[in-house]
Amino acid sequence: MRFSITIDTEDENTALRLLGALTDAGLVPAVEAAVEEVDVRILPDTRQVLVHDKPVELTRLEFELLLHLCSNTDRVHRRRELLSAVWDVDDDYSGGRTVDVHVRRVRKKLGDAAEIVQTVRGVGYLVASSGRFRVERSPNVVRLADRRAG
Repeated sequence: MRFSITIDTEDENTALRLLGALTDAGLVPAVEAAVEEVDVRILPDTRQVLVHDKPVELTRLEFELLLHLCSNTDRVHRRRELLSAVWDVDDDYSGGRTVDVHVRRVRKKLGDAAEIVQTVRGVGYLVASSGRFRVERSPNVVRLADRRAG
């Protein structure tokens, strides 16, 4: 039997206490604290981007673009593919310059971490997998899977 539990709370202490109780009961494996530091953290569950642990305000499309690039690393994304994936535009009239403008705005907001998004001249954009960024789930969301109730 599979089941999942989502803890939806603004109170981090409550979430951590509940997670601790579930861990003590053997329902959740102990979570190791992440020691490695990264420049950019993308939190899709809360739609946040943190640069050096400081929040960065991105528009909806800027967030979707960065999330798409960082979730699909080590491949070149053509402008037309990004228009389709992020903007949901599949026509021959929308220009690739829209993508260029949004990438430029994302880079400006990322500051010194902007080089995670690389330009492949004449083709599109690439995010190479590295230790500089991480896409991670919110610590206040707990998902249990493959656990037997018993």
